[in-house]
Formats: sequence, C-alpha cells, structure tokens
Amino acid sequence: MTQVSEETQSKKQGIIARFVKLDFKKKLQYLAILLIVIVILAIYFTSAGSPAAAPEPVSQAAPVANTGSSSIEEKLQETLSRIEGAGLVQVMITYESSAEIVPAISVDTQTSTTTDEREDGSSTTKSENTQSEVVTVNGSDGNNALVLKENSPPVKGVIVVAEGADDIGVKLNLLSAVETILNVSPDQVDVYKMENE
Repeated sequence: MTQVSEETQSKKQGIIARFVKLDFKKKLQYLAILLIVIVILAIYFTSAGSPAAAPEPVSQAAPVANTGSSSIEEKLQETLSRIEGAGLVQVMITYESSAEIVPAISVDTQTSTTTDEREDGSSTTKSENTQSEVVTVNGSDGNNALVLKENSPPVKGVIVVAEGADDIGVKLNLLSAVETILNVSPDQVDVYKMENE
C-alpha cells in the first residue's frame, strides 16, 4: 500500500516538475486549456443537475390571482363594513385577466467569428447563438421560478352587497369607498341591499 502511494506521489511530483520547467507561454497555454475544461465541466454539471425547463408562460398565474383577489376582497369587506350604517358587507371583484407574473430570465449569448484568408481577400463568418431560460430557485416544494414582479390585472367590475345599502347615503359612501380603494369608475361598481334571512 505504501509503495503504491509513493509511486503516485513521485508521478505527481514529476508532472509538477515538468510544468515548472516549461517556458511562460507554454504554462499560460496549459492554464488556459485547464480553465476552459473547468468552465465546460461546470456548465455541463449545472445544466445536467436540473432538467432543461422551457420558459413557462407568463400568464400561468391564475391561482396567484385568485389568492390575491380573495385577500383584497376580504380587506375591502372589512373596510366597507366599518362605514357607518353599512352593517354586514360582502364583496366580489372580477378581473379582465389573471395576474401577470414576470419571471427572471437568464439570457446566454455566444458569438463566434471565423476568418478565412484567401488570395483574393478575406472572408469573415459571424454566428450568434442566444439561449434564454427562466431562473429557478429551490424551495421546500421543488424548483420555483424567481419572480421579479407581479402585475395586477385591471378590475372589470365590483359587486358590493351590504345590509345598509337601502339607505342612499350609505350606498353612496360604499360606492365612493370602492372607487377610491380600487381606482375604478362608478360604472364598474354596483351596490345592492343584502337579503334578510
């Protein structure tokens, strides 16, 4: 066992000694080749570790829009129910589309130029390869897209049902509050009296 390790050690020292004896240009060439091999292996192993995922469509955020809208509805209901005379309030908000999620995208552009020198002149060929993919992060439930921002969809309409909506003053206050909070026009909001059970 020790003889094998001594032979391996002497081989390593031989390689290092030969490298030290090389001139500066050769050392630089070998180091450049070694660096290129390391970069290629790093790219290979990072891309092989995670399956190549096609960029997800940006409008795939319907579940996010539903959760976001329900929390907005809940906050709006709580706020409107505090208006004097409103009583119990229920709110429903409809949107023109789902929320738009903008993921982080990694763009990799590789350019190569080939020059052929001929007697009649030189010929240059340039090629460019661009790849883009969605940046993902590891989470407790697997890989998720890294979201840069979420654009809220425009509000299509709002329905408010309140116990005190039969009073015109309360109805106008509810209408005004919804217009202000959601930044919508009066024709997008309907206020109704809640049915007595």
